[in-house]
Amino acid sequence: MPLIVISDPVYFEGESSLINLLFDAGLQIFHLRKPGSGILNYKELIAGIDTKYHDRIALHQFHELCTDFPLIKRIHYPEQLRKSSFEADSCNLDQLVLSTSVHQLSDLKELKGFDYTFYGPVYNSISKLGYTGQSKADLVLPDQNKSVKIIGLGGINHQNLKEAKQMGFHGIAVLGTIWNDPSAALTNYKTLLIKYKNYFN
Repeated sequence: MPLIVISDPVYFEGESSLINLLFDAGLQIFHLRKPGSGILNYKELIAGIDTKYHDRIALHQFHELCTDFPLIKRIHYPEQLRKSSFEADSCNLDQLVLSTSVHQLSDLKELKGFDYTFYGPVYNSISKLGYTGQSKADLVLPDQNKSVKIIGLGGINHQNLKEAKQMGFHGIAVLGTIWNDPSAALTNYKTLLIKYKNYFN
């Protein structure tokens, strides 16, 4: 499973250009998550990303934009949305890669029709103060739901990649490790990717 990067929750100047550089550096899956965003800003950011990378973008909001950007083939259902209304909007789910999120391992058995799910926070969050990790070093993920890949999220960096792999995660997603210092985002991504490939395929 490729290393996944989740967007900075806040827009910043030059963001689309930096996202393009991350794709140029090898980024395979990018989750676009902007809580509280309006659709126009969200759409403008997507438009600033090179169309050759649109099939690597997963939409967390405004799923209907898959009709405006037909090359986008990934839709993410945050946990609350999945539980309240798991529906296609104007998109054809059969042609999309679907992901979601869980915060309790017991919820894994509820997931049907999804390709992968985020689980976390694994460790104390880097981007959210007070967002405490749920996992202990001896955590071993259940293998009861092998059809849905489990992606570790929260507090993961180059120092605990190996431990996350030993827990049984199929891959990881990062946010704060990349975006806490946007000026170093590209360097941090490249460093993390090299180490990631040592543990995850």
